[in-house]
Amino acid sequence: MWARLSLWMCAAVLVVAAAATSRPGRLALWEVVLYLAVLAGAFVVVKRRPAVALGLALGAWLVCYLVRVELDSATGVIALAPALAITSFLAGRHAEDPRATAIALTAAEFAGVVVALTERGGSDTALAVTSGVGVLGVVPWAFGRFRRRFAELREVGWEHASLLERDADNARNSERARLAGEMHDLVGHELARAALLVGALELEPSLTASQREAAKTARASVTAAAERLADVMQVLRSDEDGPVATIEEVVAGSGLDVELRNGRRTGIDGIIARTVHRITAEALTNVIKHAPGAKVTVTLTANLELRITNGPAPKTHAVSSGKGLVGLAERVALVGGSFEAAPTDDGGFEVRAKLPERPLPRTTPTHVHRERTEEEIRKSAKRTVLITSVVCVGIAIGVPGYMVFDAVTSVLTPQQFEGAEIGQLEDDLDLPWRTRVDNPLGVTAPPDTECRYYSTHPNPFDADRHDLHQLCFQDDRLVLKEWLARRTG
Repeated sequence: MWARLSLWMCAAVLVVAAAATSRPGRLALWEVVLYLAVLAGAFVVVKRRPAVALGLALGAWLVCYLVRVELDSATGVIALAPALAITSFLAGRHAEDPRATAIALTAAEFAGVVVALTERGGSDTALAVTSGVGVLGVVPWAFGRFRRRFAELREVGWEHASLLERDADNARNSERARLAGEMHDLVGHELARAALLVGALELEPSLTASQREAAKTARASVTAAAERLADVMQVLRSDEDGPVATIEEVVAGSGLDVELRNGRRTGIDGIIARTVHRITAEALTNVIKHAPGAKVTVTLTANLELRITNGPAPKTHAVSSGKGLVGLAERVALVGGSFEAAPTDDGGFEVRAKLPERPLPRTTPTHVHRERTEEEIRKSAKRTVLITSVVCVGIAIGVPGYMVFDAVTSVLTPQQFEGAEIGQLEDDLDLPWRTRVDNPLGVTAPPDTECRYYSTHPNPFDADRHDLHQLCFQDDRLVLKEWLARRTG
């Protein structure tokens, strides 16, 4: 949150500066407040609704530019440029599916070009809109997508480390179970043999009464040691190999008033059955702790969807660490299922788990996911470079190309300019088929006249590139013609 606030403040600097400038396209106070509010909204929702945030930023930039394009296009472009670039990057970074944000960019591009061609400035404004959306929108968005892929690869690394830890724990548990079995077989066998020998000694007729009593005591001690060993081995053994209680047995042993709906009529895989047992037992234990007296419903569907729901209960003082539900979520994830636990609308609580018919392998998905993510990162990097290159090449070629087209197709030669007589009808003049789009700033036209501007020569790159022929008409008749020399040296 603090990071986004800092970014908003950075973006706000140029918006405020656009109001403090003395340029003709300066922002009014109400516009500054409105744009800052829109940008604040975009920065707030960009993480959860990236397409909405990107649409707000694009719309604000287009309005700011198109409204001022005939007064001061530079202010319109620059005022919201950082805000649009930052929002585009964040939208690409946070969007799980890039299609919605890509549609927002395309829609903004199309809408801006249509408005430019029909209402605001014509083809030169359309070219500026295309360039602006490309540089400030598409390029940062592409870098944001690449940053997301890189973060996903890093997450895969942590997931791989977590799986390694789980595999190490499983290996330790398996080794404990193996050692327990060997100890039970070897030591238990020796203890049983010792008990038999001591028992035989107890029956020896040549022993005195005190010796028989000592042998009896020794036999009892050996038997007790064997029983204690069996108890210890049971603790050391993994419970994965023991019999699994059915869901009916778990419900019956809970001591709660439970309505059981078991729609599963076929057998369940052993590991999945243990998971069902664990989820049901843990959920019913939580009901006893946090909602005693509440009505409980346990539902197991034919496709292994398990739901344990309890109604509201009087407030209790039981404090939960939350580790039980976290452990259940991890156990369900390990077999390839999905797990949810959340309060219900009536004030109760529901635990939901969707389990597969067979547990999924725990080792293969990690490297497969890693390989796929690495491939996606490579593709994302290539796309980022390609998009940036296309935008830059398009601007590098398109802008000079359009300048040439604009100048060449709007040339009013010196002969045509000299031949134009004051008072002539516009239809009788020999004029180019289009006017120059580079209308000069600061040129005052006579009242009630409509002025048009034409190129003086076809080269838009020399020192005289800003010179224009000005022709002004009133009631379709030429009332003023002037050569505007605007040399830059």
